[in-house]
Order: sequence, then C-alpha cells, then structure tokens
Amino acid sequence: MRTALLACSAVICCCAVLAWQPAQTKADAARLDRAERKVVRIINRIRARHGLRRLRPSRSLARAAMEHTRDMLRRDFLGHASSDGTSMGQRVRRYTGARWVGESIAAVSGRATARRAVRMWMHSPPHRAVLLSRSGRRIGVDKRRGRLGAARRAVFTADLASGG
Repeated sequence: MRTALLACSAVICCCAVLAWQPAQTKADAARLDRAERKVVRIINRIRARHGLRRLRPSRSLARAAMEHTRDMLRRDFLGHASSDGTSMGQRVRRYTGARWVGESIAAVSGRATARRAVRMWMHSPPHRAVLLSRSGRRIGVDKRRGRLGAARRAVFTADLASGG
C-alpha cells in the first residue's frame, strides 16, 4: 500500500511540474519565427508610445500573411492585391471574420531586419496609419527571402485585424 501511495504521489508531482511550465508567449503560439516576433515587439512598442493597446499575434492572420508573401515571391510582384486580383480585404477576411483589416508589406534588400521593415512602414503614411490604427487588435506576420525582380529580397507581410 505504501509503495502504491509513493508511486501515485510521484506521478502527481510529475504532472504538477509539467502543468506548471510557463505559458507560451502569444507570439510563439502564433508560430512566428524570431524576426517575425521582433516585428510584433517593435510595433507594440511604437503603439504603446502612442497610447494604443498591444496587438496580439494570431495564427490565422500569420497564415494569411504567409500565403500572400509566398504568392508575391512566386509570381514576382509586390502589392496588396493577390496575383489573381483578389483585394487585400477579401483575401485577409478569408482567414478572419474581423470587420476591419489592414496590411503592411515591405521588400528589404541587403541585411533584412525586422527593425528596417518597421522603419520603412513608419515612414510610409498609409502603412503607418495601418500600424497605428485604433481598430487593430490582432496581427500576423510573415518574412520570406526570395527573388523579387532582379534582386534577392526579404519580403515582410503584416496583416492586422480588429477583434471581431
């Protein structure tokens, strides 16, 4: 009986230790890589300086961003509409039921860093407006390298959506 109690206690302790593991960060839950998580952190720092709430990483928006980045690199174009002519709003809403959606894209040559992509967006009034929109609640980011035109570039896509 005592052996059974000790074994049971050991199992309970192991389960408690496993259950106590720190929660994954929301960026990890959205399966973002290091550069993509950094984009989210930088944008959230900028939003905080403007008195705006943080954006939460979203798996569905990350998939939307990934599909669009792949499409742009595969079809050799840079734009918010898809290669088949689907508008950004229609495309992103396939992944979310949100009322408001926005997107920022950047093609960075040379040493492509998250900081450079966000800096480019913040110097572009339409992209800045998207990143600083009060409607934004969630974000999905993708970064991929490939040929765009005649040069190798890193293409960043950030898709944002309201909470709904």
